[in-house]
Amino acid sequence: MARPAAFLRGVHARFGEPATIRTYWVDEPMVLFSSPDAVREVFRLDPEIAPAGQSWEFLRPFAGNHSILVLDGPEHLRERRLLQGPFHAQRMRALKPSVSELARRELETWSGRVVTLERMKRLTLEIILRVIFGARGEAEVAPLREAVHTTLDSVRSLPRMLAMALVQRELGPRSPWGRFRIAVERFDALLLDVVARRRADPAGGDSMLALLLEQGVDDRHLRDELVALLVGGHDTSAASLAWAFERLARHPEVHARLRDGDPAYLDAVVKEVLRVRPALTIAPRRLVRPARIAGHELPAGVHVAACIWLAMRREDLWPSAGDFRPERWLEDGRPPTPTSWIPFGGGVRRCAGAPFAEMEMREVLRASAALRLRPARAEPERARRSALVVTPHRGGEVIVER
Repeated sequence: MARPAAFLRGVHARFGEPATIRTYWVDEPMVLFSSPDAVREVFRLDPEIAPAGQSWEFLRPFAGNHSILVLDGPEHLRERRLLQGPFHAQRMRALKPSVSELARRELETWSGRVVTLERMKRLTLEIILRVIFGARGEAEVAPLREAVHTTLDSVRSLPRMLAMALVQRELGPRSPWGRFRIAVERFDALLLDVVARRRADPAGGDSMLALLLEQGVDDRHLRDELVALLVGGHDTSAASLAWAFERLARHPEVHARLRDGDPAYLDAVVKEVLRVRPALTIAPRRLVRPARIAGHELPAGVHVAACIWLAMRREDLWPSAGDFRPERWLEDGRPPTPTSWIPFGGGVRRCAGAPFAEMEMREVLRASAALRLRPARAEPERARRSALVVTPHRGGEVIVER
């Protein structure tokens, strides 16, 4: 938990692939795979054999019963089809100006020593509230912002969330579970109020909520869709952006080239950040029946995972894999296989919001061209786990000059 990158490197160096690890947050051993063929087999596992939603069951109290995060099989595919429509490229272009403006406003306030992880958490939440949820004006945004912070504080603590998931009974409003339920109920009331206002007055402004309203689902279902986008796109995007600033501060030649405005190079920087510093380390499944993966017979009950961190650090696929080198995406001439670049997972469980997340990163890094960055300290930042995501251990600390 403390140093996931170093741990995974050590496991791979000592045991190769596959390797079995044991952790306190799952009841049975977990088998890690990282080669493209094995990752493909993991992603293609039948949901009847390996229901991925069970690995995220502890999020159900907040995510909701309609959430794409906890569903499997036909229900998951139906929900995925509903969410994929609003993430079409043309619709992403309509949302881009709003994201760009929010990014510009945030970065205009930067000067001196900046802990980018905290600032990116603030920015990505603001983008979610205004661009995804469609909240208008500070009167709608401020209460939602406070409610999200209160609720996510519980979700961000993995031990606390797992404990609450095991003991889901009311122990009084002062217990951790009681406080969590009160926070969720307050958040739901505020979000459903925004939904009701947008249903009554849909005109005025582009938002993901406006696109989701076209589906004709009821308010509770719509609420669960929005919360899935919040859970999947807040801390992960903030972590990825913090890593981007940490890397750019240590590679001024990359940041200088970004100022040329070449969209292909900007896209290469985004892809290289997501490769060399992914926000998630694994994409897990739990076997409910025996399965054969990469020639290994695995019994029911164990967990299997495509190891995102190791898959994108393989020297046989990525020469000098530990180096931050966006040019590799422009020089090679051929895109990586879908199972060797997997920051958003893969298969039918690949993050539905990936197009939005990449667009968001591009717009924030485009806005960073107005800044000059340098590292706050000489040594690079280690990877540490913060709940489900991997972040810079000092929060992506940089020195900013206008």
